[in-house]
Amino acid sequence: MLSALAVTTFGFTHTLDYLEDEAGLGDDADPVLRRVTKEIREAWWVEQPTSTKLEVADTNGDVTEYFVEDNSFWVKRPNGDTGILYTDFQDFTIDSATVERKREGPVVNNDSIFYEASATGTAGNLIASGGSDEAIALAFTAPAVPGEVPGQAVADEEIQAVDASVFDVPLTYVHMSGSNNVSFTLYESWAPGKAKPYGSALASVTVSGSSLPPAVPSGGGYEVPSATTAISLSEPLEPGTGYTLVIKPMGTNKVVLRKYNVSPSVDIDNVAKLSGGGWSDQSVTVPFDVKGPWSMTSTVTTNVVSLVTLTAYPTNRPLQQRSAAILSQALTSDPWLGVVPGEIAP
Repeated sequence: MLSALAVTTFGFTHTLDYLEDEAGLGDDADPVLRRVTKEIREAWWVEQPTSTKLEVADTNGDVTEYFVEDNSFWVKRPNGDTGILYTDFQDFTIDSATVERKREGPVVNNDSIFYEASATGTAGNLIASGGSDEAIALAFTAPAVPGEVPGQAVADEEIQAVDASVFDVPLTYVHMSGSNNVSFTLYESWAPGKAKPYGSALASVTVSGSSLPPAVPSGGGYEVPSATTAISLSEPLEPGTGYTLVIKPMGTNKVVLRKYNVSPSVDIDNVAKLSGGGWSDQSVTVPFDVKGPWSMTSTVTTNVVSLVTLTAYPTNRPLQQRSAAILSQALTSDPWLGVVPGEIAP
C-alpha cells in the first residue's frame, strides 16, 4: 500500500511540475514576486529612485533595496547583506503609481506692502483743520491669507504674523499757527473695514510739519498732493483684524490728503472724518499703503509611491507579474494623511 501511494504521489507531483513548467509557473520568478510584493504591501513607505531600483522601508525606518543589475534581480537588506533573488531573464521591470501627500513646510518671511488702497478717476482734496479739531481716519484690514496681499497669488495658506512699519500716505501740510506737528495714531477699528477708531491707541508718532511736503495754494484752495509721504509707525498686527490710522493736525494747521470720490460710499476699508466731535463716513477713497514684515505658512507636496508592479520576462517562458498596493498609502485619500518617505512610524 505504501509503495502504491508513493508511486501515485510521485506521478501526481511529476505531472503538476510538468504542467507548471509548461505554463511558466515553475520558474523561480513567481515565489520571488510573491515575497517581494508581500513586503511592499506591508511597508511603511516605498520609493523608486530609478526605473530599476526600489526602496522599501519598514515601520522602524530600516530600508531594504531591490534592484535590477547585471541581468539579475538583487536584494540588499538593511544590515548590508546582498544577494541575487532571480536571474537569467530577458527583462525585469519595476513600475509604480503615485499619490500626492502634503505636509506643512517652513514659514515664508516677507517684508513688503501687505495692504494697498487704490482708486482711479478725478482726484480731489480731503482736508482736516486742527483749528476745528478735525481728523481723518483711514481704515485697513491686516491680511489673513496670501490672496489679500498685493501681488501675491491666491493659495491655500495662512498669514501667521503681520507688522506695520511704514504708512505711505498722499498728503501735504499747511502751516498756520500753534503747534507745528501732525499726529499719526493707530487704533483697532470699531468693526473690520470701518474707519471709526475703537479703544485705546496701539501706537502713535508725532511728525513735525516742517518735515512734511508743504501744500501748494491753487485757486483759493490747494493743489492735490501728487506723491506719498512715508510715515514710520511700527506695531504688530493681528491677521484678519481691522485697523484705523488717524491723522490729526495740531494747532490751527491743516493736512491735505488726495482723495477720489466714490458713490455710494464704500463699506469696507472706508474713510471717516472727525468733525464737531463725531465721526462721519466719507464717500471717498484715499489711496495709501501699509508695508512691513509679514509671514505665511507653506505646504510641501510629495508624490509618494502607492502601488508597485513587478514584471519578470523569463527566457522562453510567459511573463510573470504581481502588483501590490502600499497599505499605508492606499487606506486614505486625504492628502494630509498617509506616509511621506523618511517618516518613522509612531
